Amino acid sequence: MGPRHRRTATLAGVAVTVLFLATLPHPASADAEDLASAQQRANRAADELSKAEEQLAHAEDTVANLEARVARVDARVAAVRDQVRQLAVRQYVQGTSQITRLLRMADANEVVRAQQYASVVAETSTDALGQYRADKADLREEVKALEREQDARANVIRDLRRRQDDAMKELARLARLEEEARASREEEQRRADAVAAAAAAAAARAATATAAPAAAAADPSPSGSGPEPPSEPTAPLRPATTPTTRAPTPSVTTADWICPVQGPRAFSNDYGAPRGGGARHQGTDILAPKGTPVVANVGGVVTQRSGAISGLAYFLAGDDGNRYFGAHLDSFGASGRVAAGTRIGTVGDTGDARGGPPHLHFEIHPGGSGYTNPYSTLVKYC
Repeated sequence: MGPRHRRTATLAGVAVTVLFLATLPHPASADAEDLASAQQRANRAADELSKAEEQLAHAEDTVANLEARVARVDARVAAVRDQVRQLAVRQYVQGTSQITRLLRMADANEVVRAQQYASVVAETSTDALGQYRADKADLREEVKALEREQDARANVIRDLRRRQDDAMKELARLARLEEEARASREEEQRRADAVAAAAAAAAARAATATAAPAAAAADPSPSGSGPEPPSEPTAPLRPATTPTTRAPTPSVTTADWICPVQGPRAFSNDYGAPRGGGARHQGTDILAPKGTPVVANVGGVVTQRSGAISGLAYFLAGDDGNRYFGAHLDSFGASGRVAAGTRIGTVGDTGDARGGPPHLHFEIHPGGSGYTNPYSTLVKYC
């Protein structure tokens, strides 16, 4: 076979190889539209969960108020009950000897005074008994209202648990789609690398095939023909190609701010939502699977803490002049001076979040004090 035919065969083989690599079946993966849709569903589930928590807070406050009212009415009934009991005993004692005392009284004025006194006692007893009956009726109504609200609270709790399950299912779906997208990007990169390597090898073999006839023509040997010397094996060169464009990923970083939860997550605008007892939610709850990394959203100094309400928590004195707080961690990470993106913990459900969906309670204190709604910032960077 002549040099020209060899070059043609080499290039044809390379073309077949490249075509084969390019047409291999792609693994099933989630596209950007699937991910966006899954993220919207997860955020919607987080919003519905937040509303269910508001309803539970309202139900808890209503039940607490009714319990206090029942306790007050019950105390009033107990007081009147004692008064009625004392008056009943007094009337009984006076009633058994009233005629005898009147018969023994010689002064008519003394008799009149005694009759008037007995009348006052009887009237007082009647008033107290009426008050006792009224208070008892009030108590029955308050207890019925309390029972109704307790039933309503039980329904709210059931709905809350259903919302929690829905939110975690949507997060699991989002995590699966993100993993598929990541695997797809890696597979695309491997394909691109394989195609580039094959093209480089083809170019090297083509160059070798072209150089061989030229070397033979320049050979000063008498015959000018003969067995071709074996060519030096040429290692495939990796050409300087531009990186393969990958599918877009959720925006979690910028030059100066990083989303504090690095993984599948969902949140809603729940800042200021009622949390029972007149309290208000002073941060944003970022739902995520337990163990999802929590990172320093800016560079600064991290201080770890632990409390009955917050569970495992941290303060971050940011280099940007703001102070950040995160609660309900499952575990701690780095502390002290950290760079943005340093892992400082993992998402959990410690503190008063125990039994609920794992999440990071995240607060922003501008300038180191006060509160501000983190929602718009998280929408921008997460």
